[in-house]
Amino acid sequence: MQDNECQPVEIDKYKDIFLGQVVHSKDEAYNLYQEHGFKMGFSVRKGKELYYDNDKKNTRLKDFYCSKQGFKNNEPEGEIASKVTYQRADSRTNCKAMVRFNVSKDGEWRITKFIMDHNHEFVPLEQRHLLRSFRKVSEAKGGLIKSMVNAGMKVTNIWNYLGEEVGGYDKLGMTMKDMHNFVYTEKMKLIEAGDAQSLVNHLQNRQAQDAMFYYSVQLDQESRLTNVFWRDGKSRVDYDCFGDVVVFDTTYRTNKYNLICAPFVGVNHHGQNVMFGCAFLSNETSISFNWLFKVFLESMGNKQPKTIFTDQDGAMAKAIGEVMPNTTHRLCLWHISKNAPSHLGGDLKSDLKFQSLFRKCMSGCDSKEEFESTWSDMINEYKLQNHTWLSGMYKIRHKWSTAYSKDVFSADIKSSQRSESTNSVLGDITGKTTGLSQFILAFEKMVNKWRQLETEKEFKNSQSMPPRIINISETLRQTSMIYTHKIFKLFLNEYLTGTGGSTSKDIGGSDNLSYHEVSSNHMSNKKHIVTFDSSATSISCSCRKFNTMAILCSHALRIYNIKGILRIPDQYFLRRWSKKARSVVYDHIHESAKEDSLSKNAMNNDDGDSMILYRNAIMKFFYNLALDSQEHKETQQIMWKLLYNGAQSVQQCISELNLNLKGTTSDNNFTQNEDTEHAAICNPLPAQTKGMSYTRKKGHFEKRKGSTTKEKQPKKKRKKDNFCSINSSMDGPSNVHSNIDNTLNVPFTSFGAPPIPFTSMLQGTNSLVQESSNHRFPPSSAFQDRQALERN
Repeated sequence: MQDNECQPVEIDKYKDIFLGQVVHSKDEAYNLYQEHGFKMGFSVRKGKELYYDNDKKNTRLKDFYCSKQGFKNNEPEGEIASKVTYQRADSRTNCKAMVRFNVSKDGEWRITKFIMDHNHEFVPLEQRHLLRSFRKVSEAKGGLIKSMVNAGMKVTNIWNYLGEEVGGYDKLGMTMKDMHNFVYTEKMKLIEAGDAQSLVNHLQNRQAQDAMFYYSVQLDQESRLTNVFWRDGKSRVDYDCFGDVVVFDTTYRTNKYNLICAPFVGVNHHGQNVMFGCAFLSNETSISFNWLFKVFLESMGNKQPKTIFTDQDGAMAKAIGEVMPNTTHRLCLWHISKNAPSHLGGDLKSDLKFQSLFRKCMSGCDSKEEFESTWSDMINEYKLQNHTWLSGMYKIRHKWSTAYSKDVFSADIKSSQRSESTNSVLGDITGKTTGLSQFILAFEKMVNKWRQLETEKEFKNSQSMPPRIINISETLRQTSMIYTHKIFKLFLNEYLTGTGGSTSKDIGGSDNLSYHEVSSNHMSNKKHIVTFDSSATSISCSCRKFNTMAILCSHALRIYNIKGILRIPDQYFLRRWSKKARSVVYDHIHESAKEDSLSKNAMNNDDGDSMILYRNAIMKFFYNLALDSQEHKETQQIMWKLLYNGAQSVQQCISELNLNLKGTTSDNNFTQNEDTEHAAICNPLPAQTKGMSYTRKKGHFEKRKGSTTKEKQPKKKRKKDNFCSINSSMDGPSNVHSNIDNTLNVPFTSFGAPPIPFTSMLQGTNSLVQESSNHRFPPSSAFQDRQALERN
């Protein structure tokens, strides 16, 4: 706020106004008469304006009136007013007071007519701050109001705060209604181009600001938005560091259009949520999921996660199998345990022994053999051989029983509750009437909070060491320097349990191998076999905790302690759990530099994987450098010098090698869709809000019997939908421009009723429209085009 922003007006220092007086602009003319009005006690209204040669930029004559000039709606006395007009208060008295300015072609505004007589009472001094022409939300005040609304304050509280700040409401220069109108006007700017259109505008603007921003929009044959995916550059960096495990959940809807919100969530080295990207989906069909997963992988350099957690859904499972064949698909145990009682019946859901056996099958078995034995005992004891639901669950046991995932890294996640917690946050900041643009801004604010929390954790980890409990322990000293505080705490629990809460005995060995049986004191009947290789100081345990969590288990740590191994070998430290998880080190670059022949063979590989790997590595490296250097001029100068010298060296080397790079200058070889090239994007059809629940959308097991995720076949043959998609990414060259009609490029300011940030949304330049073939979602062809381009 400026120093003089809300200061009281001094009414005894106004300019005199008289015939022949000269000013030099329309604003000066208006302010002159307004000041006279405030001094006298009446409000001012702008009136008739004439122009030279009908050029509205060249004013010839301008009138300013007393606000009580004329009659309400310009109706003469005696006529019957309309109903709407009648309901409004009548403040007009047909006052003749006015001032006229004649404007010369030189821009000189001279008063040529001035009527001072009024036919109404003047407003007393103590009420003059309420005069309409005097009330105004200035730019500085508006910015302050936006910031406070942005922080979650209600308009009423802002009004009270500002009133206290300036020493009285009469010194604010506005009323509470003015403030409400201002907030509403800013909100309307958000959707003036159409909700879906504004969403695309915002994505375009984000891409203009973030070189690594990626989004893809899909439209139907009526140019109506159906599906959209986006992720920013930071999400790409996060995925490179922590994209081994992804939690994907589709149980939250935006409500207004009933679109499905589908976030991709991961876990970082502090055990916190990280956002890899988000999507709006119009339905839960295999086609929609196929499109989404292909776009997601394309945006992440086609790197598949090791494990993905989802709710049980046939269409989703089919799409994951087709698009991510190398990814282990796991089901959310939380959903299964919550919904199992509705399928088991009254006797089973209250039987404690059955519940214990079923829980053991889910997460208590250490091997497939133990699962099969436990499952068989449960089925036989309760005679459930013909139970439909249990039979179906047995067929997909590899997706939900932890006994079948012992060799796959999962960060010890067993459910999609990380994504469910995201939905809980989104549900708190959005409502039934929330539009797409408002939603994405609220979503971005939530992600920024997550990232701020991670920054705080990073600071704490760099400035302090976790408590080791046993200060003289070399193992704890070593691990406390490598692991983050969160992961060290998990390791410490395993270490203490192994060294002080378990027993072990040798059960044989040969050569350098020895075998040990370890059991925890609180579960003496559960034994694990640990194999130790003294030649390489390597160790493995039958519980296989290291495979799934990448942290040594208590059983292995006990044997290390007995064998006198005080320092954990380097192979048992996973980089993604370390304090340096985000440091940019690319081992493949060093390896390829060591062996030039391998590098040449990789570069000549037809599939182009090495080039994609190289490009992604370079982009990530410079993206992080750009973020780190942007705050200071000195670091910016270093970056510019680095880029200049590097560019010169690269171009010189290219010239010497005489490489022909024609045809490989663009990654985005997309085809423009002429049908939608000049069409504005339409909003999805609004959802029926009557009777709509505020709660989260039910998962597969929670839906009513008979519902299905598959598309229902209509009785009558329907006309096929033609789909097109808009894909945009700055991962490739930035000289590719869209030919979409300018209706996409309507600037607007973001503002909404929820506590969401104001963002200046400028028009974007890099949207691309691609026509679908065979009535399927086309983004996959974009990736194929890129691959073909690189092979050539």
